[in-house]
Amino acid sequence: MKIKMHLLATLGLLPLLVLLSLGSASAQTDIAKAIQERLAAQIAKLQNSCADEINKYCSTVTPGEGRLLYCMQAHEDKISAKCAYEMEETAARFQTSADNLRDAINACKAEITGVCGKTLPGEGRVAACLLANKSTASKNCAEALQKIEAMAAQ
Repeated sequence: MKIKMHLLATLGLLPLLVLLSLGSASAQTDIAKAIQERLAAQIAKLQNSCADEINKYCSTVTPGEGRLLYCMQAHEDKISAKCAYEMEETAARFQTSADNLRDAINACKAEITGVCGKTLPGEGRVAACLLANKSTASKNCAEALQKIEAMAAQ
């Protein structure tokens, strides 16, 4: 788990995983849990695919602030095709997830401040409020929330 968190922080993706982990036990936040599990599985796959390269070329690098990623990039000519593929695949999946979450936040600003404005932030309460009120949300917000739900169902 420690290595996974270092890898997430290295890739600059830990904030996304933290955002997704703020879910509570309610049904609405099961979406956050599903997304988190899928992204964690992708990180585990990346860790498996690149373990030899990380140990061989970057074992003396202190993880964090992108140092491990820079080390891997410095040795990109020596990295296996499997590791390179998983790095690209993981980056693409995380970027898509981050884009969808950003789009939902931007599209739902009125709903976040309006109908969910009195909802105490944290533990997935605002997300649960948005999902509970999706039927009254603006078209753009509803579409953005639908993308988040589809991402969780993949």
